[in-house]
Amino acid sequence: MHQKFVWRWLLLGVTAVLLLTTIFQPTHAQIPNPGLLITEVFYNPPGEESAREWIEIANVGTAVLDLSDIKIGDEEQSGGGEGMRRFPAGTLLEPEQALVVAQTAVGFRFLYGTNPDFELTDSDPNVPDMRNYLLWATGDIALANDGDELVLLNERNLIIDSVNYGDRDTFFAPAVTAVFENQSIERNPANCDTDTATDWQPQQPPTPGVVQFDDACRAPLNPAELEALPPIGTIQGAGEVAAAINQTVTFRGIVTGVYEDRNAAGTTFYTAFVQDIPGFEDGDPATSDGIALFFGRGRPSFQTGDQIRVSGLVTEFFGLTELDDNDLEIRVELSDQPLPDPILIDPPAATEALAAYFEPLEGMRVQLADPARVVGPTFSSCGFAVVSSSVTTPRIFRRVLADPIGQVVPILYQSDQFCDGFPHVKTGDLVSGLVGPLTYNFDQFKIVQQAGDELVVLAEPLTEPVAAPALQPDQISIASFNMENYFDLIDDTGDDAEPKPLELELRLKQQKLAAALTHTLGCPTLVAVQEVEKGTLLDELALLAADGCGFTYTVTHLESADVRGIDVALLSNPNLVTVESAQLMQTCTVLETGVSDARVECPAGQDVLFSRPPLLVKLLVAERPFTLIVNHFKSKLGGEAETAPWRLAQANHVAGLVTDILAENPEANVVVLGDFNDYEQAPPLLALAENGNMENVLLRLPDETRYSYVFGGVSQLIDGIFITPALQDDVADVMILHVNADYPDALAVNVSPEALLFKTTDHDLPLLILNLDALPTPEPRLDGTAVPSPTPINIEPIEHPDDAARGWLWWLVAGLLVVVGGTAVLFVRRKL
Repeated sequence: MHQKFVWRWLLLGVTAVLLLTTIFQPTHAQIPNPGLLITEVFYNPPGEESAREWIEIANVGTAVLDLSDIKIGDEEQSGGGEGMRRFPAGTLLEPEQALVVAQTAVGFRFLYGTNPDFELTDSDPNVPDMRNYLLWATGDIALANDGDELVLLNERNLIIDSVNYGDRDTFFAPAVTAVFENQSIERNPANCDTDTATDWQPQQPPTPGVVQFDDACRAPLNPAELEALPPIGTIQGAGEVAAAINQTVTFRGIVTGVYEDRNAAGTTFYTAFVQDIPGFEDGDPATSDGIALFFGRGRPSFQTGDQIRVSGLVTEFFGLTELDDNDLEIRVELSDQPLPDPILIDPPAATEALAAYFEPLEGMRVQLADPARVVGPTFSSCGFAVVSSSVTTPRIFRRVLADPIGQVVPILYQSDQFCDGFPHVKTGDLVSGLVGPLTYNFDQFKIVQQAGDELVVLAEPLTEPVAAPALQPDQISIASFNMENYFDLIDDTGDDAEPKPLELELRLKQQKLAAALTHTLGCPTLVAVQEVEKGTLLDELALLAADGCGFTYTVTHLESADVRGIDVALLSNPNLVTVESAQLMQTCTVLETGVSDARVECPAGQDVLFSRPPLLVKLLVAERPFTLIVNHFKSKLGGEAETAPWRLAQANHVAGLVTDILAENPEANVVVLGDFNDYEQAPPLLALAENGNMENVLLRLPDETRYSYVFGGVSQLIDGIFITPALQDDVADVMILHVNADYPDALAVNVSPEALLFKTTDHDLPLLILNLDALPTPEPRLDGTAVPSPTPINIEPIEHPDDAARGWLWWLVAGLLVVVGGTAVLFVRRKL
């Protein structure tokens, strides 16, 4: 028997970007065939097999086909080591005509006395050679006698036809039966395409270049009629946990979709969704007719519309019923089967009612009535959030954890890495065509949209961006600015969690940050910064903003203990502000935080409280003393309820700092601001206001504008500006500049004039304007870089008597860069 030998060689001269655009394309998603089919394969010739194998393809349609961008090969997986070849440019194939691709013209001529149409290996200058297609596969086409696959790819590297024989069941099972030496496998009739072995038969002698259209197509047997298996509903049961949990089950169904998901460590996992064959359901509306199949790191070999027979162990993965990948057995029985009709959904608002509403639909095809309204923009991991057309409120708010958000339906794309064809929508846009399997992850039921090009978007043009009002002569402004992963090009940690921007990405981000600082915020007097890696990055930003502001910001920054390297900092206008001191206010807690800070030694049984300690800055504003405390509280990564005590302890600590200041001077001007990572009425924010005797001035805003962040389609205020009583009568204005949270991540590196001021970061920009007594006339200051940061001070734990008691009371870049007409669009992975 002939054994395949594949020569793997180093691919040189191909850029990484090109590899990303091709190697990682989904490979088993077959699309409607344009009329081009593999019609005969001669893989077991007599004698020298490596010179005498050949493949026949035919145009079974009615139009002339241009094969210039068509590829054929035996590598079914992009990036593999087998072979893929491309037809010569200008190759045309007439209707009902066939052509032959041979290993060599010499070998083919030895068998049949004539030349093939093309050859894979150059043996005759009179026969055109197929072109290497190294972006898909790096080896040679060599058809194994014991079993192999052949695929046809279109210009987008999508499979338009495939066949597997022998011991391979990659595309359908049972496979085409292996044949003896000097026999071929032939599609007969040539225009029959059921994607089953029924289309094929042994042929002796082989008939290269001759196709048969006269016979009738054979109908494949339907295994569902031959073997009685239980419906999926009996496996799911009517409860939240599957009735067949921890049992090995066997069933059959129709593949309704696949989800490709890459985690923070860069590992990609695959989940498929299967639903009962229409007419074979259990008929019980309380049980789901669909179920998920977890494949781990292995990409499923079947495709949507395949009928498969499944055996595996039923498990529950954080609320999602699925079959485990260990010992999972899949057999494709039929292909191109009709999908079950989707169920129209309109979920209730009440969160507690969601489980009862969605559990009987878990894993099934569902759809939303057209059009759905976007309430959460497209993020970089290919998803957005919508509400049904029946919801009349313009957005869904969450002020406290108990607020109902059930009407929000998150939409995931079938891949969270490759968003080609998936729309970039903003809040308020209308989307039609949303349909797909219903999954459950991160505590929410979500639709996995399978085809982005089937969506229709009614999008409004970008509005005129809002901007801060010009300050009056006796006014100052104070802003909070989460700069969302403002990192340099140096890998300081060697950790995947540290963002590693491309140089172009960094420059585009800095351009957007400078525009936000100068145009949107109007060069605030004081800017509390979160999520910056190093002070030098702020020095660069200060210089970029200097022309627009008329001064160079003073940078106050101290390195924190955050494992990712993100810090808090302060920018100040040196014409009005004198920085007197700065200190990171670290402390310890009885909570188990796991944070390590070498500058602090905690008592036994206690951990460091902050990975990003509050930055307390004492300063003079026109000779008036101020204290600013810049914050970035613990995120909800790890669970909302699990991390709530951590944020509460942090709030109580900061409140204690303010209490101490007010005890010494009740008229002290204190501003506590930043990203608090919790809802406006959550216990940490309430404790900060009450225990610190402060007002969150953002709460003065009307309901419809009181939000700074949109997560999963839910608008929420997680940033704050708290002031002490001495400043409360000096408030001239307060606002949140909504230029970021409602807009898609694709705008984050779009620096065209119409998009420059949008999506600088994921947070909107809170701004406070204060009336102060006569301020000095500003003098332009553009000399040099920012004022050096204060010398770091040794940090000692700061304790209050009731700290322990108080302590108990939240996608990197990888992607494609497209630069068109001065507009750069980069898809980046959403941070956790």
